[in-house]
Amino acid sequence: MSPSEPGPDPDASLVAEIEQLRRRLDRERSARREAERIAEDATRSSIEDPLTGLANRTLLAANLENELARAARYDRDVALFYLDLDRFKLINDTYGHDAGDELLRGVADALRATMRASDTIGRLGGDEFMVIVSDIGEPDALRLAGRIADAVESITPESTGGIGCRASIGVAMLRGRTDLDPADFVRQADTAMYAAKQAGAGVRLFDDDLLTESDEKRDLRRALPHAISDDELVVHHQPIVDLTSHRVIGFEALTRWRQPDGSLLMPDIFIPTAEESGLIGDVGELVARKAARDLVAWQRRHHDTDAIVAINASPRELDRPGYAHRVTLAAEEAGLHPDKLIVEVTETAIMEAGQVAEDNLRALRSVGIRVALDDFGTGFSSINRLRSNAFDVLKIDRSFVANVADRSDDRAVITAIVALADIFDVKVVAEGIETEAQLDAVTELGCHAAQGRLFAMAAPIDEVAGPLDFV
Repeated sequence: MSPSEPGPDPDASLVAEIEQLRRRLDRERSARREAERIAEDATRSSIEDPLTGLANRTLLAANLENELARAARYDRDVALFYLDLDRFKLINDTYGHDAGDELLRGVADALRATMRASDTIGRLGGDEFMVIVSDIGEPDALRLAGRIADAVESITPESTGGIGCRASIGVAMLRGRTDLDPADFVRQADTAMYAAKQAGAGVRLFDDDLLTESDEKRDLRRALPHAISDDELVVHHQPIVDLTSHRVIGFEALTRWRQPDGSLLMPDIFIPTAEESGLIGDVGELVARKAARDLVAWQRRHHDTDAIVAINASPRELDRPGYAHRVTLAAEEAGLHPDKLIVEVTETAIMEAGQVAEDNLRALRSVGIRVALDDFGTGFSSINRLRSNAFDVLKIDRSFVANVADRSDDRAVITAIVALADIFDVKVVAEGIETEAQLDAVTELGCHAAQGRLFAMAAPIDEVAGPLDFV
């Protein structure tokens, strides 16, 4: 370097070094912020329901355990609210999942607006929510449950045309217990919620009556698998009588659970447990096989190949893919012609089960198995369903038959049902016939067949009389 040439500028080198260091620090800060964001998102996703932003199962379980520990330490009461949305599945299937999601977010917003900031609000999944409230007594908890029910019922999403839904709410109170397991506390609230749903009451408090019922259900749940495997479920048959010829034309198969002492447990006691425990498919398949075999034996004994047998399908069965195949297989294995088998469903069951139910019914009819719409007039019965030609038989609910001989409005309902059935070429069966007056009335009004205690009680097939004159 010549004496006239300038040397390196130390200030410029320092500036460049500082700029390089600054860029490196910016990159590190950016990477750190991204790592923190990812960690925060991961933490949030592990404890937050992505649809509603409420607490998820994990956070609900943790907070409930903490609340129970604090309650034991400071002698405080805790209320647990378990919410299930009535008819949500129907709305979801009718208006689409986007509309269903909008409704769920609306419920979440309504809960946030109703509850305190210190309360834990969470979504368990589907249309089930849970709320944990500390420092509250029973009267205030019940009043709060009523406000929650009102808030949910006031939600009218635009995507459903303003149609909302109600909430069935179960309330469980800690009541100073220090030995209550969180899972048992949740089961109490869940049991109360189911009781509210069945009663149509909106809100139900878990009390001593439900405690006894809960213990009985637990025992049933434990015993039912053995009842299935040990062949303790038996099928009885109630005759269906033609109102023109007055002869037996078939049967409705009704299941009973034979107890060790020989007594019989009625289906309204154990079928709900079978549905809740997921065993209803096994029960239904067993009944279908036995009913088909029983009818074939009866046909041969009485030389009556025209007789039919009807089995009942629950919403949980209809909602199972392959249900139609299993019923068809039961008929084939028994040697029963498909058109001698009828599957009875309620319209509520179809609407609850959705598209899978429709597919199963279509598959049944495609092989010749007939379908009956049971309890007609008590659910969401519509002319459109009859127009769809999805049914071969309408069964008039016993609530309309009970006073048909005395009440003009019940007679008018049955008259209208028979007229609709005639238009769509559907047979009408009146259920629950117990008196001659009822029989005369439904015959006069044009019903095609009937069943009830007036003719015979349900009994094992080998105890049922042949196709004799009942009148």
